[in-house]
Amino acid sequence: MGTRDAREGIPLPLLTEKWLSQRFPEMRKIRVVEGLGEQWKRRKLNSIVVVAFHADLEVAQLKHFLPLFFVEELIDSGYSISPVVYIGALRDIGRGYHRGDIRERVAEAHKFFQGVFSPSAKAVIVEDRVEIQRDVYSILTILDFEKSLQNILNQINTREKLREATTIKLKEKTYNLTEYEKELLEIYLFDRNKLGTEIKTYPYVSWGLESLGYLGASYNIFDKSNAGLSILKKMICADQGIEYPATIVLPDPITVSGRPMRYLQSRDLNPDEALFIVDSYRDVSRKIYEQESVSQKFVNYLVKDIIRPFAPASIRNKLEPNFEKLTSKKRGDEEMVPRELKRLVLKYYWDFIKPYYDSIETILGTHESLFVPEELTEKTLDALGSKRNRRILIELASHHQKHASPMTVNELFEKMGLKKGAKKGLWRNLETLVRCGLVDRIPEGRKLHKYSIYGNKTTVRIRLPLNEIRQRERQKK
Repeated sequence: MGTRDAREGIPLPLLTEKWLSQRFPEMRKIRVVEGLGEQWKRRKLNSIVVVAFHADLEVAQLKHFLPLFFVEELIDSGYSISPVVYIGALRDIGRGYHRGDIRERVAEAHKFFQGVFSPSAKAVIVEDRVEIQRDVYSILTILDFEKSLQNILNQINTREKLREATTIKLKEKTYNLTEYEKELLEIYLFDRNKLGTEIKTYPYVSWGLESLGYLGASYNIFDKSNAGLSILKKMICADQGIEYPATIVLPDPITVSGRPMRYLQSRDLNPDEALFIVDSYRDVSRKIYEQESVSQKFVNYLVKDIIRPFAPASIRNKLEPNFEKLTSKKRGDEEMVPRELKRLVLKYYWDFIKPYYDSIETILGTHESLFVPEELTEKTLDALGSKRNRRILIELASHHQKHASPMTVNELFEKMGLKKGAKKGLWRNLETLVRCGLVDRIPEGRKLHKYSIYGNKTTVRIRLPLNEIRQRERQKK
């Protein structure tokens, strides 16, 4: 764990490559690229930036969650950390590439991340600056960053130039490129063709740097396929005389068939080649168990990089007797895994990921979803415990789908086929559902009130914070 800094009263980070290899011996190598200046060293682990998340949680993959698992593990081990989650891609939603409006997607992301980290962790959530064009200071900063970026890219805009480069000429100094930084830049700029697509079209490198720059964070976390982005930001900061955090580079994510996950565009990704956090058990079973092309390399990635380092002790204890069998060196990386082992991997992975899946499932809103406010959660759960209340909701939703209109009490009474004396009870049921926020009442006189599912939704979702689920799990241990 390391010694404590007596002055600051927080554990020393010890985030060297040697320490990380000792702390996570089963994982592939985690690399650390030092930051610029002294600020990141002084802050230790008081602030840490989690890799950016797409604001639409429905597109969040398992690979996006690895930094989250990593930070959670450090917090659970007793480190003082204020995690920072950068919610990005708001412009994509604004352009209609993803579902719904921006505010609802961001609200979902806020809710989820506040549930992931316990209140003591003091999580900070930073949103992509979708209204940045109104902020003159931000625009000027981004323009300065863009000038630096274009100067840097002009010196490494082909693979040959990048491979031959040892330094980058900045305004007033030179930046010494390491071989590892060149490797990360080649993956990001050329293997993933960011140079020919996104960087040319949008100022997102400078945009993100401006959004996060004021935090004075200690560490950024990226997987290897995206870490070149951090190297670009570091060079911009060197040119502008600004300090920059260290970069923790987690191993490359692996596709189901065993290739590094370095697709050029999100539309190039075959959904069956990657695990998404919103994948149901049926989806996960299809991808891990039913597919023929499940490689040993992918199983090693799931078991060594994800489940064994970060799963609760209850799951790790079950995994341990089968660890050698699952990660056997007798099978080559490209070999397909036999069905009996795929069944084991499916079980361990689902047991591990289910709390995250459940948490997102209860939070995600669609145009059909009704959110139950926290203060009404208990009342709502009580109300949904009644079979009649559930039947009322079903009938109201069905009627709206067919006729796009609310129902009167008489219509509801006839539809449910209730006995004559049950009408008063039906009124009481409806009033309970109105108080819970599940049903809208349209007043048209005492006997002519009309009722509909709140906002004409058809799905009821109740939010249950993930940290409450995790606390219950710990209490069981």
